[in-house]
Amino acid sequence: MSSKPNGSLVERRNRRTTDIDRLATLDMLTLINEEDKQVTDAVSACLPEIARLVDNASATLNRAGRVVIIGAGASGQAAIQTAQGFAPDTRHGVIGVVAGGINANAQARDAAAANYERGVADLQAINFSHDDMLVALSVSGKTPWTWGALRHAWSLGARIALVCRGHDSEAAQLADIVLAPDSGAEVVSGFSEPKARLAQQQILTMLATGLAIRTGRVYSNLRVDVQVTNVHWAERQITLVMAATQCSREQAKSALESCDHHCRTAILMVLTGLDAWRARDLLTENNDHLRIALQGAKTHLSNV
Repeated sequence: MSSKPNGSLVERRNRRTTDIDRLATLDMLTLINEEDKQVTDAVSACLPEIARLVDNASATLNRAGRVVIIGAGASGQAAIQTAQGFAPDTRHGVIGVVAGGINANAQARDAAAANYERGVADLQAINFSHDDMLVALSVSGKTPWTWGALRHAWSLGARIALVCRGHDSEAAQLADIVLAPDSGAEVVSGFSEPKARLAQQQILTMLATGLAIRTGRVYSNLRVDVQVTNVHWAERQITLVMAATQCSREQAKSALESCDHHCRTAILMVLTGLDAWRARDLLTENNDHLRIALQGAKTHLSNV
């Protein structure tokens, strides 16, 4: 077997960092930081595609479909973390799936990642349908498990988005939306591709934040779907109601207590003067979207 690096490795080597092992620590870190800055520019170039991703994903959720984010290895971990961090409740349709399962060890996950049929089976296991949307994470675009999942979603006619490193990936042919930020060669070849992972994470952060805004979990620039699970989050709710309405602590606390600590209901009560029952009903009628419910309340009150 030849000891020479193959062509693809040579092409991926970063010309700016060939002497990085000779640099002083501060110079080395400065160079790494400069390379990381390129990632944000690469993601910025993909903003139109990211906007399409957010719009399609929010439309899917509004139709009672699910947004299923999948990946193998580190991409799968990112998928799980994005889904788990999306909202404090379980009444939402953002799901993360990692090759091998969330509780599998590294060996089992590696085996699953290499299994095309397992990718199909894992989507079937969650009853993935054409009403759902698949967001596939794959730096290389060649992982067999991800291929299987993509093929299955494509066969059902579901909407598909792919976050990968290059538009020339074969997997890109199956996707309706391709997000392929050109983050450039890694600082060190063969070192887990941190720049590509950073680009992927920035896109996932925009997806999760954009979905939270579009589905009414954000009012102004405040996250208002906070639930009470302990004293800390109870205080957080009070602070949010005060910030959203400019009311006193006593008013915020009273409103929250009267509506069973439903943050959006309390805010609507304080802003409109509605009682807890009417405010909660109005939110339900508007899919818990506070901004829309508030407009409806103003229209109703002006006609009274």
